[in-house]
Amino acid sequence: MTKKWKPMTAAEAMAEFEKDPAFVERRRKREEELQRAEEEYARAEAPLVEALRMARVPVSSAWDLVNTRNTYERSLPILLEHLQRPYPDAVREGIARALAVPAAKFAWPFLVELYRQEAGRRTKQGLAVTLSNIANNDTLDELISLARDPAHGETRVLLLDALRRSQLPEACTTLIELGRDPMLQKAVQEIFRKEAQRERRRLKRAEARMAKKKGTLH
Repeated sequence: MTKKWKPMTAAEAMAEFEKDPAFVERRRKREEELQRAEEEYARAEAPLVEALRMARVPVSSAWDLVNTRNTYERSLPILLEHLQRPYPDAVREGIARALAVPAAKFAWPFLVELYRQEAGRRTKQGLAVTLSNIANNDTLDELISLARDPAHGETRVLLLDALRRSQLPEACTTLIELGRDPMLQKAVQEIFRKEAQRERRRLKRAEARMAKKKGTLH
């Protein structure tokens, strides 16, 4: 009788990897590379960090603003100015994403122009996230134009959430249209799949409320 195979736990698998000197060396080199990159980004970002601290926004990186729940309107002009500087792509992505707040709507035309011209992959992604977050009914037509333009590549996927949130009929029509774009097809299908799930949950809740209401009437 053959012995039944028992799968390893994650801890057991890691213990096996730790016995391999090549694995340990690769991990050490990767960690060193990550540490060097973080130090380089910190040095490059120092002028922005200093400008923010002068404006009484004490952060160590623009990424701190991306992850905070605090408001920081006074930082927006500083972020917009530094977004145009030749920082590393990863730093500029953090600056772009830090602008993804409602108060940055005033900068919509400027951010659209930056998005159209941007060559850095990570920065362009950050700008797409920001445009999607600050878009509203007044700017939807321009966002649709950007999402339709294949010149913006896969970053257009990050614009789709604005169409999902919009209640305007042209938003849904555009999503259906973009679902035929090979680059966006999977993302659009996922949006409609999740929307269908939400609708089913809403119907179940409505049915439960109706059933409860009928029960109280008898």
